[in-house]
Amino acid sequence: MAFNNNIKLHILGAGPAGLAAGYFAKKEGIPFHIFEASGVYGGNCRTIVEGDYRFDTGAHRFHDKNQEITKEIKSLMRDELQLVDAPSKIFINDNFIDFPLRLKDLFLHLETVDMIKIIFENIQNILRAKRSPMNFKELAYSKYGFTLSELFLIGYTEKLWGRESELLHTDVAGGRLKKLNLLSFLSEMIFKNKKSDHLDGSFYYPISGFGSIFDKMVEFIGIENISFNSPVRKLLHKDKRLEAIVYGDNDSVKITDVINTLPVDLTTNIFEPLLPKEIQDGINNIKYRNLKLCTVFLNIPQFSPNASIYFPEISNPITRIYEPKNRSSKMAPKDKTCIVVEVPYSIGDDTSSLVDEDIYSLIKTKLKKLFLIKEEDISRFKVMELSNAYPILMAENQYQLKKTVSFLNTFDNHHMIGRNSEFKYLHTHEIMLRAKRLIENFL
Repeated sequence: MAFNNNIKLHILGAGPAGLAAGYFAKKEGIPFHIFEASGVYGGNCRTIVEGDYRFDTGAHRFHDKNQEITKEIKSLMRDELQLVDAPSKIFINDNFIDFPLRLKDLFLHLETVDMIKIIFENIQNILRAKRSPMNFKELAYSKYGFTLSELFLIGYTEKLWGRESELLHTDVAGGRLKKLNLLSFLSEMIFKNKKSDHLDGSFYYPISGFGSIFDKMVEFIGIENISFNSPVRKLLHKDKRLEAIVYGDNDSVKITDVINTLPVDLTTNIFEPLLPKEIQDGINNIKYRNLKLCTVFLNIPQFSPNASIYFPEISNPITRIYEPKNRSSKMAPKDKTCIVVEVPYSIGDDTSSLVDEDIYSLIKTKLKKLFLIKEEDISRFKVMELSNAYPILMAENQYQLKKTVSFLNTFDNHHMIGRNSEFKYLHTHEIMLRAKRLIENFL
C-alpha cells in the first residue's frame, strides 16, 4: 500500500485503544493510519451477530466515570446510547446476593455469626493503622475483612486470574474496592433513599451492542485509514527514535510518530536493533488470561433480570454470566433470549484442551444442577475463544515490568496506550481518556 507523505501518526492495532486514538486524531485534523494484524477491528470489544441474536465478546458496559468521555460517547452514539438500570448479583450457596454488596442483603442471606465477624473485622480495619497492601489478598482483607473477603472475593479472584490472590497485584481490583467498606454500608442504611457511591447498577449501553461504539468510530475514521491483515513485524529505530515500521509481507513505511497499542511483550521483541537484555527480561514472566465464551440460546423470554451474575465458589468453573437482552431489547427476539457464560483459562491447563462440546456440556451440567436452566429451554450453543482477554497482574512482576514500559516510552516518538500495551486492567472510559490526552499532546 502506498502512503501519502503527510501522514503524521501511525497507530498500531485497531482495538479500542487504537480506534480511540484514530478517532481523536481525525477530530483534531491529524493525518493518521492504523495497522491491524487481523481482519477485524474492535479487539475484544466486538458485538457478534448470530441470526436474530446479538451478543458482545464480554460483559461490557459503559460507566459514567468521566464526564468528558461520557459526553464524547453521547455525541458519537446520539440516540443509540441508552441508560440501563440492571444491577448485578452474586450467586453463592444457592442464593442471589446484590453486587456490589449491600449490608441489608448480607443480613438476609448470611449466618448471624458471620455477620458479627464481618462487622467486627471491618471496625478493626477502621481503627487499625493504615499501611499500603502488598498484594490483592492484603488489599481485600484491609477493605472487607477476612470473612467477607473469603466468602466473596478471594476464590473468585483466584479463579478469574488463575493465580493465588497473594501473588496478584492490587491493581487487579480496578476501582471496585475503593468505596466498598463498612462506612459505605452504614451510609446506605442511614440514607435509605440515596444510593451509596459503590452501587453501580446504572450504566450506558448502545441499543445494538457495545461493539457499535467502535463501529461508529470506524465510520467516522474511515475504513480506508485502516490496513487489515497487516501485522507489525519490526520497529526500526536509531538514536532513541523510531524510523520505520515493517509490516505485512515485509512492506515498510517511514514514520513520524507511533501510537502503539500492541501487547508489551510483542513490542519488546520486534524492536530492531534488539533492546538491551535487562529490558527484554522485564517481560519474560508476564502472562495473559484467556476466556472461553459459551453463548447458550434459550427458548424463553428472559433468564434473569440482572446485568451480570458472578460465581465466586472455586468449585464452579464459571466466573460470570451475562444476558445481552438485559442491556438492550434488540439483542434477542421478544420471546427468546441468550446468555453468555465465561470460563477463564490459561494455556496448558485442563480447560484449555476442552473442545466446544465439552465446554458446553460442563456449563449445562453445572447450570442444571444449580436449577438455573432447564434442558427443554435450550435450543443451541456457540463457543468462542477470547485470547489475551486481560493481562495477569502479578505483584512480583510489576517493578521490572514498569521499568520495561518506561524504557519503551523513552523513544521520543513512541507512545504506548491500551490494556495490553501498558499492561494495566483498564476500562473503556479510561482508555478513551488516555487516547484523548495523547492526541492533545500532538497539537
